[in-house]
Amino acid sequence: MSSIAIIGAGLSGMVLATRLSPKAEVTVFEKSRGYGGRMSTRRMDDFQFDHGAQYFTAHGAGFQGFLDTLLEAGHVAKWSPRLATLTGNGSAQPLEWNAQRYVATPGMNSICKAMAEGQNIVPQTEVGSISQEGNKWALQDAAGTPLGPFDWVISTAPADQSARLMPEAFVEGPALAAVQMQGCYALMVGLAEPQTLDWDAATVKGAPLGWIAVNATKPGRGTAQTFVCQSTNDWAEDNLERDQAEVQQILLDSFEAVTGIRVVEPAYLGLHRWRYAAVSKPANAPFLLDAGSRLAACGDWCGAGKIEAAFDSASALVDALVENHGLG
Repeated sequence: MSSIAIIGAGLSGMVLATRLSPKAEVTVFEKSRGYGGRMSTRRMDDFQFDHGAQYFTAHGAGFQGFLDTLLEAGHVAKWSPRLATLTGNGSAQPLEWNAQRYVATPGMNSICKAMAEGQNIVPQTEVGSISQEGNKWALQDAAGTPLGPFDWVISTAPADQSARLMPEAFVEGPALAAVQMQGCYALMVGLAEPQTLDWDAATVKGAPLGWIAVNATKPGRGTAQTFVCQSTNDWAEDNLERDQAEVQQILLDSFEAVTGIRVVEPAYLGLHRWRYAAVSKPANAPFLLDAGSRLAACGDWCGAGKIEAAFDSASALVDALVENHGLG
């Protein structure tokens, strides 16, 4: 059986692992201690925050079928929040969604955690280099420790990170380097005294923030009132290297201005910086594959940058590997 190293235990990585592990010896390397990538959940005492992806939709039959199985297993639920549009001057307008929104339960990382069962995953291990060793690929972690030779290497990391990691032999390197992604900040606010609101989630106009969700309104999140407040991508890009305490205060001031909620002594207050959160220039290819070198890359950045795009990209790559490159 061929040996395959998969970099990243987000949704793309887990789709690859679950579908390829019956056909090859698969090892998944994940630099964090948990799974899910931007499908992340932070927990602190009674507070829970989906501080990455907020929800997902299904447009294609393949992803809808995947969700239907997860709905039946209880790993996914429908989310139908009361919606509003908030403005920088504090006014609010109703907002409507046409497509059904879904969330993973009890946290956004639950899908990848369920898919990880039975897989060979090496957490808290950041792949630092990929080099050729005979007819195989030798990986080392960030400290230079060998991770073992592999026949194939597939990166599902954000495009910028994948581009820096892939060796020069990767013929799709220029296409990978051309992908552009933008950052995002997530401000997390937990209140000991719940506020009465007439909305559960809101888009924000004319402010550094672009989105606010009352996390506890999602199924399975408990009752503690928690807010996930995400900046716009443009504002994040302009402030990625700014002092993080300043960023947190600016976003907290924006939260107070658009919601009218005064945060004096929050039970929890935190900030997370996502350097690669949205896709501004996708690869416009379902995946990037160099069969001659046995290297590949895929992820949501191949398409629209959404969760469904991550699933579609990995699924298309699996099909190509199984049908055309000896992994059937």
